[in-house]
This record gives sequence, C-alpha cells and structure tokens, in this order.
Amino acid sequence: MTNEKHFDVLACDPRFGHKETTFRSVPASQLKQNDSGETRLFINNFYPSVEVITATLVDADKGRSYFDKYGTANE
Repeated sequence: MTNEKHFDVLACDPRFGHKETTFRSVPASQLKQNDSGETRLFINNFYPSVEVITATLVDADKGRSYFDKYGTANE
C-alpha cells in the first residue's frame, strides 16, 4: 500500500456529454495542473485532460474503518 493521497473529484465527464460526475478515491497522480493553474483529471489515454470542478481530500483509512465496522459480504 502506498501513502499516496486520494481525492473525491467532481469533474465534467466527456464520456457522458460533459455531465458532472463524481469520481471516488482518485489517486493524486491522476490530477495535474495546467499552465493556467486549473486542475485537470486523467481518466485514460482517450480522455487525458478532463475539467475538474472540485477535488476533496479523503481520509486514507476511510475504507479500512468501513470494513472494521461492517465486515465484508463474504463473512
């Protein structure tokens, strides 16, 4: 497991007509700033630069605390 920060990102998704879409737990390596200072999201090679509306830092242990509390579906 890496110590890379993760973000919940609200972005204009070009795959769905630029509809505002929330991407959960996006690694910081997929977020870049352009020359104008705007944050851009890398989805894949076909959509390498997507407009970000907001990026909210998420708790690194969010998933772990959920499974500690509720367990998994196979328990």
